Amino acid sequence: MSEPPPTENTSTPPVGSVTPRRMPIWAFLVVTVVLLGLVGVFALDQVNITSKVLTSPGSTRDITPMLVLDDAMTYRSKGEIRMVTVKANLEPSLLEILGGWLDDSIEISDRHEILGDRTIEQNRTLGREQMAQSLDIAARVALERLGYEVISEAGALIMQIAPGTPASDVLELGDVVIEAENTQVRNARDLGEIVRSRSPGDSFSFSVLQLDGTTRDETVLLANKDGSAFLGVAISTYVELDDLPFEINFTVERVGGPSAGLGLTLALLEAMLPGDLLAGLRVVATGTVDPLGNVGPVGGIEQKSHAVMRSGAELFLVPSTQVEETKAILGEMVDVVSVDTLDDALRTLHSFGGDLSGIRLETR
Repeated sequence: MSEPPPTENTSTPPVGSVTPRRMPIWAFLVVTVVLLGLVGVFALDQVNITSKVLTSPGSTRDITPMLVLDDAMTYRSKGEIRMVTVKANLEPSLLEILGGWLDDSIEISDRHEILGDRTIEQNRTLGREQMAQSLDIAARVALERLGYEVISEAGALIMQIAPGTPASDVLELGDVVIEAENTQVRNARDLGEIVRSRSPGDSFSFSVLQLDGTTRDETVLLANKDGSAFLGVAISTYVELDDLPFEINFTVERVGGPSAGLGLTLALLEAMLPGDLLAGLRVVATGTVDPLGNVGPVGGIEQKSHAVMRSGAELFLVPSTQVEETKAILGEMVDVVSVDTLDDALRTLHSFGGDLSGIRLETR
């Protein structure tokens, strides 16, 4: 006798008989902590610290494609001359400030150190004006090296006046000595040589170009300093900027300041010469340039060095006063070379195989 087949119970148990699973206490705590953390991070990111400025590494950019030279023959070399920037966060959040404290490539500064009494918009306007002036000077310095005459030496500019010296009674900052002892003064060197040719106690006559464009004549008795004639001034060469033979523009946005002067000058030379000035290298250059081709220091050199580190550059041209700080960051990763003048930079490129054909160097 066979047993009846087993039957399956397919009925649904009563709802009330199912015991719900509860979230473990530890999981609840983890979720709570995570949610509170997210809320905290969001809150920190909403609080702006207007008394501080964050300066962080920016990027490097190939300059030549951004140059527009009207009515001028241009060339493209195998290498690149690049500018380097920093990012300035003028209204950082508290979260960004905390991140800056943990990142040694970011500098936290008091707002007044960066802006002074300027507003953010005034600071941006100043940066744009400095960039435009930097391009104007770079264009003239480059064209001078190519044989154009667009910068004229026009006198000795009074930069400092020592108290109690002959100059302190008759000269003012910004005056330009254009003639001394019936001899034209074209630059600082001329005035220095004329003074040194005299003796202490000699009468010394000179003509001065004033800030308003008028001139006046002065006469003093030269003082004695270590047995030599002494006027009592610190001077530099005063130059007049002539019209450019063609228009030069630089199409870049959201970048300001004067620190691209050296890079702009080299990029203009590279663009206007058929030879390979850069020897096929990726070169980054930073430094201001004055009308005489002198290279000056820049702001944010630490952050710029970090940006160069990430750029794949092979050579970094840096103002001489900032080279040690740069090498401390880059080490052996990039060739860092100090320069005091444009000619120093050109000679460095030549030592790497760059072609200087067509470029006029100043004699040493």
